Amino acid sequence: MKYRVAVLLLACAACGDDDPASNWVANTGPDAHIVGHAFIFGPNPRALTIEGAVVAVAEDPSVSTKVHADGSFEFDVPSGGPSSFSLTQEGFIPSQSAAIEITTAGIAMLGFQTPSLEAVDNLASFARVAPDETKCQISTTISRKGTTPYGGDSLGVEGAVATITPKGDADGPIYFASEGSTNPPTIFPNRALTATSIDGGVIFANVSPGEYTITAHKDGTTFSSAVIRCRAGVLVNAAPPNGIQEL
Repeated sequence: MKYRVAVLLLACAACGDDDPASNWVANTGPDAHIVGHAFIFGPNPRALTIEGAVVAVAEDPSVSTKVHADGSFEFDVPSGGPSSFSLTQEGFIPSQSAAIEITTAGIAMLGFQTPSLEAVDNLASFARVAPDETKCQISTTISRKGTTPYGGDSLGVEGAVATITPKGDADGPIYFASEGSTNPPTIFPNRALTATSIDGGVIFANVSPGEYTITAHKDGTTFSSAVIRCRAGVLVNAAPPNGIQEL
């Protein structure tokens, strides 16, 4: 699939009243300090770099910073309500975080797991998905309690079922299998799975623009939820530690 950054409408100045983005307003409260790290998800055959990627407030892209060579970034953003964060870099699919409530305390760990365009093609093939550029792709990790801050390999909750509300036209959930004795193990989306593997990963494909809530369910276990602001042409990844966490 060939995503084009021109499709990315993170700031929709001409949105009509029926466009869900017209309801997503930028915060105007006192500044909050945001610290985070961007990671490359999956294989990177062209040795692309995340250095220099632009991280911005999706609701106000004028508030932005750039990723350092080690993947770290930090900046001040207005508080006062939920904000999503975008990441754009040549060679990678435009990515976005979940919508996170921003208080003056800020965020100590904002994570991005961003695949290259080639990796997205491979994932789409495994998942048997034909991505629609007028819709978004949503992923998250259902992580065990006490896992490392930004997640990692084999840190998911096995046997959890993910749901998206409203369901709408979302294709999924499609869960990631974790197979093999290698370290890290081989990870790929597998439609045969009916619940999470130890990887904890899940995809909802071709979701129409709008606001959604992702939750997880397993007997005897409670989880946090994640609010997703779905935008056309974007991979919205509610990555650890701002994804679905065991409580």
